[in-house]
Amino acid sequence: MAKTKERIQFRYYTIPVDEYVMAKLGKGWEQEYGLGYGEMQHFHNYLEVGICYRGKGRLIIEDKTYRYSGGMISIIPANIPHTTISDPGNICKWEYLFIDIDEFIKNELKTSRVSTDDVIRIIDKKALFFNELEYKSISRIIHNIVEECREEKPFFKDILKGYLTTLVFEILRVDGAKIHVEKNPNQNSQYIKTAVSFVKKHYSEDIKIAEMASMCGLSESHFRKVFEESMNMKPNDYINSIRIMEACRIIKKEDISMEELGLKVGYQTPSTFNRNFRKITGKTPYQWKTEECSHNAYLSDFYVSAEKGWEA
Repeated sequence: MAKTKERIQFRYYTIPVDEYVMAKLGKGWEQEYGLGYGEMQHFHNYLEVGICYRGKGRLIIEDKTYRYSGGMISIIPANIPHTTISDPGNICKWEYLFIDIDEFIKNELKTSRVSTDDVIRIIDKKALFFNELEYKSISRIIHNIVEECREEKPFFKDILKGYLTTLVFEILRVDGAKIHVEKNPNQNSQYIKTAVSFVKKHYSEDIKIAEMASMCGLSESHFRKVFEESMNMKPNDYINSIRIMEACRIIKKEDISMEELGLKVGYQTPSTFNRNFRKITGKTPYQWKTEECSHNAYLSDFYVSAEKGWEA
């Protein structure tokens, strides 16, 4: 009997410009997790913080499986495959924070003890999974962030920056051996993680698929096969989706010509940029910039194989 091919989903969210946190809260997140998806894993473009309030099940991070129950917290960096599966018939309550932690560290974190690149490398390196009672400081900060997002009192966005700063330093100071999830990833998952991390860092450059393959230690033909079988999209489609998402963010944030914007996100010619922008968003860059409805859009109309992040 042929072995079932491993599949992974890219589930993206878009946090508004000049913000760092998107909260997924409320009753809609009480459910039996995993129904209809089996053990198919997914990864996000932001760091995910999950809080389990009640229920039991399995949290799978790459090739490791952990039991979860109420009072446990997961912190999973971008690009790490994972999934949550409730025990059969078990309605579980989780709430989630998606945090653009890399941008926060680059823009807001100030420290003379360690470079921002090193901080990002440490934060993005491994997932964390622990009982709230074991690491009360980190747990308290996470709950404070959730409540600020839930209540949205005056100045809550400014307060969130303070909590995020503290969260980063608390993660850095904890003895990682005690709470870091030890990884023994499926090899294909590791190839995908290496590839998407490479794209995240180099999307503005002229990326060659051969470079991505080399980073994974694979031939180009084998890499293309593994990537497409796992992600249900070609490597070039993934690169384009990341570039266009970044372009949409920049359009709102900066006053920039469309030609300059295309170059900034990795397209060598305006025609290539325009063609890919329309293919993915259904609009030209100019339409996206000028149409009022696009100003608060969350890129929900992407036409590539990547999937928009779940909503309650």
